[in-house]
This record gives sequence, structure tokens and C-alpha cells, in this order.
Amino acid sequence: MTTAPLSVLVVDRHWEWYRTALGEAFPELEVCAAPSFGEAASQLPITQVLLTMGVPLPGLHFTSDIAAAMPRLEWVQCLLSGPDHIRRALAGRHEVMITTVAGIHGPQVSEMALLHMLALGRGMRRTLRNQDASRWERTPQRILEGRVVGILGVGAVGTHLGRLAHALGMRVYGFSRRPRAVAGVERMFPRDALIQIAPQLDFLVSLLPLEADTHHLVGAQVLAAMKPTAYLLNLGRGGVVDEAALVAALRAGAIAGAGLDVFETEPLAPESPLWQMENVIVTAHLAGHHDLYAEQTMSVLKPNLRAFIDGRRDQMMNVVGGV
Repeated sequence: MTTAPLSVLVVDRHWEWYRTALGEAFPELEVCAAPSFGEAASQLPITQVLLTMGVPLPGLHFTSDIAAAMPRLEWVQCLLSGPDHIRRALAGRHEVMITTVAGIHGPQVSEMALLHMLALGRGMRRTLRNQDASRWERTPQRILEGRVVGILGVGAVGTHLGRLAHALGMRVYGFSRRPRAVAGVERMFPRDALIQIAPQLDFLVSLLPLEADTHHLVGAQVLAAMKPTAYLLNLGRGGVVDEAALVAALRAGAIAGAGLDVFETEPLAPESPLWQMENVIVTAHLAGHHDLYAEQTMSVLKPNLRAFIDGRRDQMMNVVGGV
């Protein structure tokens, strides 16, 4: 008697790449892939393992209705670090394991943070407008070397950013729920010391997830404590920063500017004043993604799939829900 192969479904924009890569790495699996849940509809009833971002975009949103159409589902490997939308869709399905790819985003988010710091300090919005207008104008330039950057949230991404910032000659301070020694970080503080230390910072970079104790953590008091020459960067979750307080601080000149990749409501509304502010850099929640993202996820997918196949669930990485 032969055992039917494990039924694995990938729903992602890079579905063809995943189908080929996983098929080569795990020839014993039945790997199906599709660019949307609609196109995978016939596969849903038999799927045991789902790999997806599940984000609320057309065709890609993993909803409770889709979860209900998957009675054999045993495990969801979220292709993001934040699986809250997956957990909501699977509410009550405690038998379904959920894992993430947390820990892989250090390089790309750190590069985006450095891009924002450089763009703000070098006045790139004005420089690019000058280029479009064929206008030669020498503008003030600020360097990063010797500046103090405070990293709010020193996990895998914050640790990577700390090393890069240190290599550029910056002084790195870290703020963490559980302060500890981290390579490249000169000083570590508990989060509740943020207002006290904020006046010493040239850049404050938030990398925090949105949780009950981080909602609006960077609010009017923190912004008022910062130097008028300092910049705020948010590359974690939008709700960590009080957007209304930030707009008020920018308009009042309380801080020099902001680099924002995430927002309280996304997409950022066209009428938001943040779009037009000269001292603000807006990117559309791009920090976590890049051209080699699918390849990068394999550092988690391969060991997790192998452990799942071998029945070693206790050895799987980044388990955040289910059994």
C-alpha cells in the first residue's frame, strides 16, 4: 500500500519560481502553485500545507472563507514575518500550525533605513527635482558618520541595522523590551527610557511590531523630546507612530523630517499631508521586499518542510500558532 504524497499549495505572485524550486528540493511532494486563490480553487479541498503571504490584495487575501474551503489543512507557512491576518482567518482552527519567515528581513529593511537616512540628510527630494528641471543648485549635505541613531526594536532587523550603522561610523543606541548586549550597539536601554534618551538622537528608527504596548509609542511626548535637527524613521508598523502627532511636529519644526515606509492606514490616503511635505520621504511599504525575496525565504521553507515531512514539528522554525 502506497501513501499519497503530501499536498502542498503555493499561492504567491512568484508561484512558478516556488513550484520549480520546491519541486526540485522535495521530489516526493505534490507541489501545486497558483497566482491567486481563485485559480487554486480546485486544489483547496485537498491541500494539507499552504505557503502564502495571504495579504489583503486581490486574489492573494487568505480569508476565513478560503480557510473554510480547506478542511485538510494542517500547516500554513506565512511568507511574511507578521501572520496576524493568517491567524484571524484561522480563528478556532487550533489544529492548524502557523509559521513565519521572521528573521530573514535584516538586509533589506536595513538598506531601506539607510536609504531614508541618506535621502533625508542629503536632501534628495530637492536634488531630484533640480535634475528634472536641469537646474544646478548646491544644497546643504549632512553625513551619517558620527551621528547617533536610536533603534527602537533590536530584533533580527535591528541587530543587522546596528552592525551596518556602526560600520558607517554612526553611534548606535538600542531600545528593547529586554536590553542585552548586541554587537555594534554602543548602549542599550529599556523602552521606557525613550523619552529620556530621545534628546541625544539624530535619528530614531522604529522597527517595532504593532502590539497593545507599542500602539502610538512614538507620540507627541517622544517627538517633543527629540532635537529639532533629528529625523524619525518608521519601518516597522504604522500604528507605532501617532501619525497626527507626527504631522503636527513636522509642521511646527519640532523635528527635521521623517522617513516613512509604513502608515496607520495603508495605502496612505492621497489627501495625507505627508505626501507633499518637503522633509518627508514616503515609500509604499517596500522595506521588507526585494528582487531575491523568494530565494531568501527558502532558508526557512526548506528546513521547515523537511521537519514537517519527517514528523519533527517540535523542530520547526518560527511557530506562532496552532499545535
